[in-house]
Amino acid sequence: MKDPYRKSWQILFAIALGSTMVPINASLVNVSLPSITEFFGTSLVTSEWVLTSYLITLLGFVLFFGRLGDFLGHERLYLTGLVGFILTSLLCNLAPSIQLLIIFRALQGFTAAMMLSVSMGIIKKSFPTYTLGKALGIYAVAVAAGLALGPAIGGILDAAFGWRAIFLVNVPTGILSFLLCYRILKIGETKKVKWDIPGTLLEFACLFAVVYILNYITINSLNIETILMIVFAVVTFLLFIRRENRVEDPMLNLSLFKNPSFSAYNLSLHFNYICMYMIIFIMPFYLQKVLHLTPNTTGLVLTASPIIMMALAPLSGALSDRFGSRSLSFLGAMICVVAFYSMTQLTIFSTATDVFLRLALLGVGTAIFQSPTNKAIMAKIPMGQAGVASGIIVTMRNLGMVFAVCYAGILINFTVSPAVLQMHQLFNLDAYNFTTGMHLVVTFAAILSAGMAVLSIMGMGTEKIKKEVSEIYDEVKP
Repeated sequence: MKDPYRKSWQILFAIALGSTMVPINASLVNVSLPSITEFFGTSLVTSEWVLTSYLITLLGFVLFFGRLGDFLGHERLYLTGLVGFILTSLLCNLAPSIQLLIIFRALQGFTAAMMLSVSMGIIKKSFPTYTLGKALGIYAVAVAAGLALGPAIGGILDAAFGWRAIFLVNVPTGILSFLLCYRILKIGETKKVKWDIPGTLLEFACLFAVVYILNYITINSLNIETILMIVFAVVTFLLFIRRENRVEDPMLNLSLFKNPSFSAYNLSLHFNYICMYMIIFIMPFYLQKVLHLTPNTTGLVLTASPIIMMALAPLSGALSDRFGSRSLSFLGAMICVVAFYSMTQLTIFSTATDVFLRLALLGVGTAIFQSPTNKAIMAKIPMGQAGVASGIIVTMRNLGMVFAVCYAGILINFTVSPAVLQMHQLFNLDAYNFTTGMHLVVTFAAILSAGMAVLSIMGMGTEKIKKEVSEIYDEVKP
């Protein structure tokens, strides 16, 4: 009898290779926005939609595709999305106007949602339980590393070949992933699709409003337009919840969140992504404007976290398979607290080495935290809901990215004016004020990381907590 898991590690490599392109493309555009703005002769506000349109469609459709994958087959949907991602990358490279580039990026986000919504579901059924933690750990850290490496990759390609080249990195990577997946993935049978179109539209409208609001308030003050969008977001969210609770086959099975462990681990993961992306967003400014490092040196410093994460991911995942998720998640969160606190000691006189060591420590904490947390989430749901659960994790991750930019922007604006941030380099008081704003950002990240630690304890479930407290009480009782 053939071993059903004989190709497990090949599948993991193929899926991780393709899926890593999605977070890379979410962050590599950041460093090229000035080049894109200048090339098309448009405003920075308009060119920012090159990033925002990608995130909106990725966020808006990932839950829908997660549910669709449970009917059509995860493998079939992943391959379709992968082909679409390659084609839309070529379209982005060839875009003749800023308007078409924004549209092509939205289509790229749409295909990215197909891939990420089902990738963890494919991995879950490809591995036995005793190695699932290690596999999910490697996958999760590969995705996180892609997010962190994006700015470095984008900066190098933009400097060497121009902004159009940043989209071509997806073509050879995507083709290799497709060939591997086509050869080793077993395409499952389809089931009759049960559509939840109203739920999909409500969810997309709500997420669109949230992304729009968060992007708008970072550059504008609160006004009537923003208030109306907030009301719209709240109303569509409530209608979405009402719809999903009443429909027979909902796009999002809200009963999953009745499991306290599932909810706690998802929220802690969301906090972790906020912390990571705030650093990805703010640190290049600090390194280049305050410490006056070159873009190449900045890129090398920013690789500290992803390198450590990729090295520790297999070990962290293997330990979670053996000892469980709770203690490792707690340990990783506390290391993140220490790492962020150490960043409050950075000054205008710090060196690249000072920053590198602190980012490396953050990489250690994140790797130890993410691997067991992802395993815990996927272990809490039945196989028939694997696509939905995978979609929820992706939504949490990408909402974290959107929230991170908003939070970091607001905190920095407390100490530095937008006009100062337009300067090529900062000196004296301006550099000091920016560093003070960065300290606010990392302090907030430390608080969120402490929240991750608390949620990790909550993630073991209230019944288990009561049982352990009872056992401790029995031991000390005379």
